[in-house]
Amino acid sequence: MSSDFRAKMKLLSFLYFGVMFFAAIISGCTANLPKGSLFPPRTDTIPGILTPSERIEMIRLKGEHGRNSHFDTKKKLLEQLVEEYANSPDTLVRQEVVSAVSRFLASSPITDGNGADNKGDVLPEAFDLIKYAAMRDEDPFVRREACRVIIKINQTETAIVLRHVARNDPDKDVQLMAINGLSKFDDQDTIETLGQILDHRQPALRYEAMQSLKVCTKKDFGNDVALWKQYFDGETPGPVKPPTLAERFPMLPMIR
Repeated sequence: MSSDFRAKMKLLSFLYFGVMFFAAIISGCTANLPKGSLFPPRTDTIPGILTPSERIEMIRLKGEHGRNSHFDTKKKLLEQLVEEYANSPDTLVRQEVVSAVSRFLASSPITDGNGADNKGDVLPEAFDLIKYAAMRDEDPFVRREACRVIIKINQTETAIVLRHVARNDPDKDVQLMAINGLSKFDDQDTIETLGQILDHRQPALRYEAMQSLKVCTKKDFGNDVALWKQYFDGETPGPVKPPTLAERFPMLPMIR
């Protein structure tokens, strides 16, 4: 056996026992440490900063708490929600704020210590936020949620907001929500707006406009756009034709 071979074997033995000795020391030092303290689990949570899910949960709690709170508490919570909406780039957060603020509008009247009804003092601020979200938020999901909420508010200005959205929103689903909501109003401006939508290139919007017109005008010319246009032109519409498959199911995809 050569001297070189014996030298290599001694070196390998030294390295092996050195590693085992070091491992034993490490094992003994960490035996009494709390689990995970040496290599703590990775997390995206930053101390002092709420995650989006935590923010959403807090917004929901504020909405629920504000439903029947005393006037001062209600107004403070509403101010916090308005600030949250204004400063949040997160679509889900803004959408949840709109939903939470709607609970303030649906709450029962709250009186102050003198017995005065203060619901009207809070209502304009809540309504203004929802109105802004419906007409001007950059995200269609937020605008759609705002339209869904504002439909439940029976005010003259509600119809104004819905007419604006029905005519001008670039998203079809948001327009559909607004057109559906206009069925609650029978004023001439609303009826004329629905009549204008009969000329829209989207079949789904024309269909929804006719459904709302049936409610607004108490007339039923089926789903025939030509008959409805005759009605708006002051003519006597002809007989109602049975609806076609496409008219009965306007949301079905086109088959080519």
